[in-house]
Amino acid sequence: MFPTRQRRLRRVLAAAVVAAATGSTLLTSPAWAGEQAPPATTVAGDRVPVAPAMTQRLDDTVREGTPAQAARAHLKAHQDTYKVPVADLEAVSTNKDGRQSSVRFRQKHDGVPVFGAEYAVQTEAADGGQSVTSTTGTLYTDLSVSTTPSVTEAAAEQRMFFLDGKLSRVKGAKTEGHGLIVLPDALGGKLAWHFTVTGAEANGSPVRQEVYVDANIGGIALSYNNIDAADAAPAKGTGVRVDGSEAELNINKETDGSYTLVDSTRDMFARTGGQIRTYDAQRKSYLAVAGGPVTEDISPAASASDRFDGTNTSSGAVDAHLNAAKVYEFYKNEIGRDGVDGKGGTIYSVVNVASNGKDYANAFWDGSKMVYGHMNGVPLSVGLDVVGHEMTHGVTEHSAGLVYLNQSGALNEAISDYMGNAMETADKGIPMSDPTSGLIGEYLCNGTKPLDECALRDLNDGRSAQNDYDPMTLDFDNGGVHANSTIVGGAMWDIRKSLAPKLADQIVYRAAQNYLTPLSGFTDMRNAMTLAAKSLKVSGGDLAVIRKAFDSHGIVDRWEQQAGTHDGTTIGAHVLPAYEVYGGVDEQAAQINGDVYAISHGDAIAWDRGGAAFGITVGRFSKQHGNSEHELAQDDAYLLDPSLDDNRIVFTRITADGIGIYAAGNKGQGAIKKLVDDPGADETEPVTDHGALAWIRTTPDGEQDVMLRRADGTTVNVTPEPGTKAGRLAMKHGSIAWAGGADHSYVRLYDIATGTTQSKRIGGFLFNSVGDIQFTADRIFWRENSSLFGSTNFVSAPLNDLAKWAKLRLPTGTYLAQFSVTDDYFAYSTYDAWSGLGAWSGPDKIKVQVAGTADLVAGTGAFSRASCSSGAQLAPSLGDGQRVAWLDTTAADTDVVTRATFAGTCE
Repeated sequence: MFPTRQRRLRRVLAAAVVAAATGSTLLTSPAWAGEQAPPATTVAGDRVPVAPAMTQRLDDTVREGTPAQAARAHLKAHQDTYKVPVADLEAVSTNKDGRQSSVRFRQKHDGVPVFGAEYAVQTEAADGGQSVTSTTGTLYTDLSVSTTPSVTEAAAEQRMFFLDGKLSRVKGAKTEGHGLIVLPDALGGKLAWHFTVTGAEANGSPVRQEVYVDANIGGIALSYNNIDAADAAPAKGTGVRVDGSEAELNINKETDGSYTLVDSTRDMFARTGGQIRTYDAQRKSYLAVAGGPVTEDISPAASASDRFDGTNTSSGAVDAHLNAAKVYEFYKNEIGRDGVDGKGGTIYSVVNVASNGKDYANAFWDGSKMVYGHMNGVPLSVGLDVVGHEMTHGVTEHSAGLVYLNQSGALNEAISDYMGNAMETADKGIPMSDPTSGLIGEYLCNGTKPLDECALRDLNDGRSAQNDYDPMTLDFDNGGVHANSTIVGGAMWDIRKSLAPKLADQIVYRAAQNYLTPLSGFTDMRNAMTLAAKSLKVSGGDLAVIRKAFDSHGIVDRWEQQAGTHDGTTIGAHVLPAYEVYGGVDEQAAQINGDVYAISHGDAIAWDRGGAAFGITVGRFSKQHGNSEHELAQDDAYLLDPSLDDNRIVFTRITADGIGIYAAGNKGQGAIKKLVDDPGADETEPVTDHGALAWIRTTPDGEQDVMLRRADGTTVNVTPEPGTKAGRLAMKHGSIAWAGGADHSYVRLYDIATGTTQSKRIGGFLFNSVGDIQFTADRIFWRENSSLFGSTNFVSAPLNDLAKWAKLRLPTGTYLAQFSVTDDYFAYSTYDAWSGLGAWSGPDKIKVQVAGTADLVAGTGAFSRASCSSGAQLAPSLGDGQRVAWLDTTAADTDVVTRATFAGTCE
């Protein structure tokens, strides 16, 4: 996907500001074997056992047979190094380039594919056979999970829509099942059902959500958005581009005498029938276009004559057709690749899509074609770098297959940026020394702005992994795939500025084609480019250029461990917040009650640690109790949504048999016991206060009632009326509150003592919804989210009269994320106005601010800093006094950090 609502360096399209999960969460520490590299890492302790990430010349044996046969024989001969049975490795492709070949293997466990597990074995022809020169990739060496599911595929599909509220709100949702897959972890792996859900968010953003549901528990283990011929005769025509220039077009003359933007003149046509085909969606919603082949109701862009102008110009069809041809020729002539799929397959472009009847300001590769909208009236297909970028996503999908998450996703974006820019600089004759050579999307303004102001990103921005890497959650830019892409993309671009451009392009392409695998990260790209360069027989000086470029961008071994500083105490290291996978963007870093804290965490795939997939860490801030940290976890369940009171912790427990509410007494140190687990319903969102318990009860017909169990054990349905849809449950000081209505556009407030309910519908209800709800002793506070604009407001009202609500006044230009409130203080995490439109503004802007609650309600609150951490600060949680905890992204991982007092000023 090519985000367009950005400022250079850090602008990213994303869903919401939530806490960060980093590339290191999804990548194991690198290991090597062979010459000129550190010795193979011994994986021990609680890390996921893996094969070496790279080997070089383990032996000089020349093996008979094809490259695939030689590669398999090598893996079998060195099973002591790779530790994966050769029978578990399926050869899926062989790429040949002269005497060199790269054979890709996909790992399976008992016949079930393993997520992201691919290995590339590079061979070279020698003496009538093949010698193995190197291997790269990710293999998991200690998988033991049973591949017999306890949860059916149908039940898993039903569960995922119930558990993740985002999926239930996808417009025009379509679900495709892909069967079983193994998600590796340090406990032998998890079996999961894989689904793809396509459609749109309420604001029109495209959805191509990859969802993995644990096949033995039924909880969501991982979820992320993966949105990146007629009988006729060839003819020549003229096309008018958006900038007014004219160019010769290769088109088809149809049997009825009309002309279409179908190019059958490329080399691939004679061999495979491959064409370049450009379609005009005529303002159809991109939902009708995205995913799968072009449907019959969308026709190729057409003209009554051989001149294409007018609507063919304004739609972007002419530019898309011309630029797709340029990209094809670049790959064919400069790289040696035959089209997107490498096999001469037809290249499809669809222009002029809309979103809710308005311009769709983006472009994306949907797995089979390029789709283009308009930005400020200008079609995105005008940018050759944009077209090259999107088509390169297709090339990457057919080669390295880089997973669109965190570091591997940022690398995916970087390769697209690099190739698109390489094509544009060559086409326009821009010297690599020109300061504008690294600009991406700089021509999308059609001359109305200077190039550097129009550009979306800049490969010359000089960013470093150790200083500028922004850890983000999977819900936020898929973990920073755009925000962090110029770090590694800048290193690649520096190489192109120092080497012959064509050589640099071939090294980058060969690295992706032959050496990268789905879970490769920044350091893997450094290794891949070094190996690719060696395979091209470059000089020692050229290898030094590659080393220097990656060094200068901070991409060195274990760079993730080098970071800034924070001024608090870490109580949860390397945390992946559980709410990141379950869509709870309004959650806090920790739940706090007095001296006790509870951190709900998850490992989406548990790459680095041996803990439970989703569990709860319970501990105490004071040191007088010694090491009181305790892990609430069960091998056969996911534990989520903790709530604390003075005596216990309650939480949601997800298993294959159902979803219920459980508890642990003694401030979370006691045994896990069942509170509510009705086989005829699912219970979620528990909250506890002074021995009372409230929860959401969901029945098979979709009813979502608020249930209350008083401290004396009596239970009542607070919402007995039919058709209730409740969420965002909160309870404190004798009151229960929740977001009501099918669109969660109501605040409902229930007084436990009197049994009466107040109700208020929030403003802008068509696109607005109620977010997190919290209490003080005499007031209720809630967040209002706008799905259309991404903006938020905080609102408060006295408990005895919702009609006296008022928006809280915060600093001008501030947009808001999570918040926390006590009787004494109010804390929230900030981001700038661009973030209100869905952009990450970086750690310099993402800070926790605090003010006195009474002053804020009175409109006189003065804010100060909770912490002077150099990283981003998210999801604040307030405790007694000035106790505060937050998610901190100072390191390339996310930590939960606490302070006993606010920092105040950081100047």
